[in-house]
Parts: sequence; structure tokens; C-alpha cells
Amino acid sequence: MSSCFKKEEPLVLPTGSSDIATFNLGQGYEKEVYFDLSTNSFQERRWADWDIRFESGKDGWGVFINTGKNMSVRKVNEFQLFEDEASDTNKIKEIPELLEPPEGKAATSAMNEWQSYKRVQVSTFYGIYVIELKWIAGHKRFKRLQIQAVNDSFYYVRITDIYDQNNQVIGTGETLEIPKDDRQNYTYYSFGNGGHVVNNAEPDKHTWDFVFTRYTHIFYNVLPNNAPFNYIVSGVLSNTNKVEVAKDSAVTPFDEINAGSISKYTFSTNRNAIGYDWKSHALGPGGAYTIAPKLTYIIRDTDGAYYKLRFLDYNNSLGQSGYPKFEFIRIK
Repeated sequence: MSSCFKKEEPLVLPTGSSDIATFNLGQGYEKEVYFDLSTNSFQERRWADWDIRFESGKDGWGVFINTGKNMSVRKVNEFQLFEDEASDTNKIKEIPELLEPPEGKAATSAMNEWQSYKRVQVSTFYGIYVIELKWIAGHKRFKRLQIQAVNDSFYYVRITDIYDQNNQVIGTGETLEIPKDDRQNYTYYSFGNGGHVVNNAEPDKHTWDFVFTRYTHIFYNVLPNNAPFNYIVSGVLSNTNKVEVAKDSAVTPFDEINAGSISKYTFSTNRNAIGYDWKSHALGPGGAYTIAPKLTYIIRDTDGAYYKLRFLDYNNSLGQSGYPKFEFIRIK
């Protein structure tokens, strides 16, 4: 409590000099890079190391899939693993895939209804989600997930394959405790190697502001009847821990945006508020990415400071893509 009464040092605002940051996302974009504005530093992870993630805050309840992978989730409306339709993969594939919007909100995630997804007559029966790992062949391709409960410390889930290695239906599964870790936004789980929690899959939530990674963007204006179209992109997702983002699409020049400009912007807590479309690709052989030249992002970081940021490039000096370069300046 004594820290609440500590004498405050005078706040020294920046003089206006900018910082330039750049790094390599890997030859196949296999890296995800977490960036912290206040320290001009980054930490690397691998986006492919996990499959589902669970909100880790005390009151968190959201469950999400890794949309950077070629995977889907379906709600099969069955409640016991031994029921025939819980293992009929032909019928399962006829069920529409649930959408996972990139905004990162628990209330709109693919499995947002898990708490009410129960058999009404017997509330101890939990609805089955089937997750299809489309890059895998054989009995490991389909995973069944039942989310039973959540409290301040754990999620209680049951995860099974549909078939065992002898192609026999799996009818029971052990209830797992997925721990919450308040130092991170999410607890990550991988189906690989028999299933396990992925430790240190993201950095401490106080040490980064946004991450360059792969995720799915949903387009609604490219197919007949505006049917949703999932497309994997490489872009930027914000830290859900206090980070807010506003966008200036050339209304105010970058050099003129300052502390006095902040009040005129509307800030978003959506994870994809920065997103992917600050760059565009010149299609065709050897096509390079171009950057939206007048697009500026105003970012409130995890410490409550404000920065303006603009992208400068997505290619290195050899014309290779996956080398984001951006300029940022603290304005408040």
C-alpha cells in the first residue's frame, strides 16, 4: 500500500525524435513477434506451437482456436462420447464450421456458447465440439472437446480423439484441469504429443503491446450472398491487457499528430484493430508488398502511454517479404 503514496517524479515527455523498428518473421513466417513500445524491444515465439487457448484472467471464460492453422470447430449437438453421431465423421463434416472472428472477444468466439451448451434434462452432460486438424491424416485428425466448468484458477475440460489407433471409437475421457496464469492473457494447449499445456507460449502480459502473427480474417463481400470466407493473413494483433488502438486514415498527417490530437479519436480494444491491411501485395511473380503511406495508428500501451505509429515497409533490402519496419513516437 505504501507504493500508492510514493512521491511522483516529474513526467518528461519525448522531444519528438522517432524510433525505427524492424525484424524478420522467418522464411515461412513461422515466427510470431511480440513488441513492446516503451522499451523498443521484441520477443519471439512460434504461432504453430498451440491449438486452443483459454482466457487466463480470474474472471476469464473465453476459449479460442488457433486460426493461423488450417483447423475448424463444429458444434455437433451431442452430449456423450459414445453416441453414434459424436463419432460419425461424414455427418460431422456436413455441419457448418463455426466462425472465429479476429476481434478476440469471448462473446463472439466459435465456442462462445459453451457454458449453456448442455443437455437440458441432465445438466451434467456437456455439449461436444469437434475440432478438425486439417493438416493431419488418420485417427488424430479429429479432436472432441467438452468444456465442463471454469473458476478463478482452472478450466475443467475433456479432450479425446474420435478413434484410437485401431480405429475403435473412444467413448470416455479423463477430465483435465487447465490452469490459469494471471501473468498471461491466455493458457495455451496443444493436441500434439498426447496433449499438453504449452508453457511460455506468450510473454508476460505486461511486457508487450502487440504481436505480429498469423490469423484468419473473415471476408463477407467476396462470395455469393455475402457468405463468410475465411482467409489466413499475416498481421498484427493487440495485447488484450489494457491496449487500445485508434486509426487515422490520412485525416491528420503523421507529423502533426500529438497529445492534443488524442481526444478526437475513437479507440478500439479489438485484437485486430491494427490488423493486416496496412500492407497490400502486388500479385504476380516477384510481387512485393506496398505500405499504405498515410495510415497512422495511435496506440495506448499497457502502461497507459500513447504512441503514434506508421509502417514503412514489409520487405528487406533484397525485396524479401516478412520484414516489417515501422516508425513510432511517444506523444503522451
